[in-house]
Amino acid sequence: MTHKVIPIKDGGGGDGGKGGVVHKVAKMTRAHTVLKGEGTFCGNHGVCTSSGERMAFSQWGCGTLDGIKTHITSLFVASPVGLLNEAQALRYLCGIHNPFDLLTIDEDALCATSYHGIASRLKELALGNNPRGTIGTGSGDAYRSRQRYPELALYACDLSRPDLRERIAAVRAQVARDLASIISGEFLPKDREAAQVEIDRLNDDGFLDYVVERFQEVSRLAHIVDHDYLGRVILPQEGVAVVETSHGILTDHYYGFDPHTSAIRTMPRFTHQMLREAGYQGEIVDLVVHRAYEIRHGAGPMPTHDPTMSEYLLPGSHKEENRYQGKVRVGPLDLVQFRYAIEAAGGPKEFKGAAITWFDQNKVNGKWEVCHRYNGADDPEFFTPAGRIKVRHGEDEAQLAHQRALGQRLLRCTPEITTYDIPKDATPDQLYDLCAGVLNEALGVQVKMLSLGPTEKDKLCR
Repeated sequence: MTHKVIPIKDGGGGDGGKGGVVHKVAKMTRAHTVLKGEGTFCGNHGVCTSSGERMAFSQWGCGTLDGIKTHITSLFVASPVGLLNEAQALRYLCGIHNPFDLLTIDEDALCATSYHGIASRLKELALGNNPRGTIGTGSGDAYRSRQRYPELALYACDLSRPDLRERIAAVRAQVARDLASIISGEFLPKDREAAQVEIDRLNDDGFLDYVVERFQEVSRLAHIVDHDYLGRVILPQEGVAVVETSHGILTDHYYGFDPHTSAIRTMPRFTHQMLREAGYQGEIVDLVVHRAYEIRHGAGPMPTHDPTMSEYLLPGSHKEENRYQGKVRVGPLDLVQFRYAIEAAGGPKEFKGAAITWFDQNKVNGKWEVCHRYNGADDPEFFTPAGRIKVRHGEDEAQLAHQRALGQRLLRCTPEITTYDIPKDATPDQLYDLCAGVLNEALGVQVKMLSLGPTEKDKLCR
């Protein structure tokens, strides 16, 4: 029987370095399975192994290169087209002959189509110079579409249906109706060509045939299992399972800073609920991941953003700017928002440890810059007397309005920065002591892992 499940959650807006952490934890504990929990296929989790292998994972778990199996749960939004692309990369870049042998998919996993991606990109283009920010893959649109049109939702169990083409065509027709006013409207001159490509694809029957063929191919290759498989087959196995999630707590639909959030829910409690419903009664050890500096890929409030830091913080991160997510911004570590994310998720007691990534970049720079509090955090509606962000609980329009106002208030805050000098000859243990000395008390969560490089051997665990 599985005696421990380790969910790994990003404590920011994403891009926290989950890939390397999941790989280290899964390898170190000899996990039997990586469960893809709450999140979507738009995650891009990089893994670099000590043997020189590299892979950016989206739907296979970050233990795949060590032969650890992946199970896509019902909390995950999958992309059949993306599965085929990732399988090809695993085959030809990593030498895994049949990646689908390492993967099972819950029949109740929601599937996004290429038309949801078209909708996501066209809606973002229509915002012009007032971006909301989106990855542009359509995972959020698929999630929202299920809420509005549940009869149109496609699940993994539907991929082998004889009427699959009609089902996908119905999704396309609904997307076209929803986008009618956008398609007939105006786009920025720089966006017109990209918008027309999306519109043409939406209307192309040949593209519809392509999507259907890809979905059908996945139905032949993938091991799509019944919903009880998690509790019946996976969790009864001896050992440890790791839960790999995408997105960050600060992109949660009701606790992030609206409208710069995801449609999906990102709180750890959803993983706990899934495990308990599957009959799991063992230990759950939640870990929260964050970079040693702040990073945000896309729009949204980021009080510590400092354009002068991009050049020496981003080397090696391989982040590209694009029209849909916008610019990659970096700055000093924002403990105000990190503490808020932890509190929104239930407080420090919910996490057994923190994993801090990319600390080696601070060593290269010889300093570590941290924001402990903001100037301007004096509105009692949003901040405590100590300057911490208050957590308002709710899952309704009033909550969204509050989060929207909070986001606007954060835009007017400025950070107070503390700089910690790092000697060039600092040992790994000294770096850990510095990081833990600053964060353990500030967060109320103990630093259990410090990443000082790209591979699993560069992760210092305590």
